[in-house]
Amino acid sequence: MDNTASEQLKYFWDKASITQTKAAEYLQISQPAVNQYLNGITKLNTDIIVQFADLLNINPKQIDPDIFTPRQLK
Repeated sequence: MDNTASEQLKYFWDKASITQTKAAEYLQISQPAVNQYLNGITKLNTDIIVQFADLLNINPKQIDPDIFTPRQLK
């Protein structure tokens, strides 16, 4: 699995002073779910990337540069 987005999320997370518990409350998910996103266990989807970006006060593209780029059809 490509963990690039998770690695970027972790990079910005480490710069913030937010606990996983507070993030879980904000995101309305469990603390273990936050941990799984941060460690690349659970793949990030567009909705959760946007929510994490809002929480961290960053642009979602800083987590995943291709987040709003249309995918080419094969």
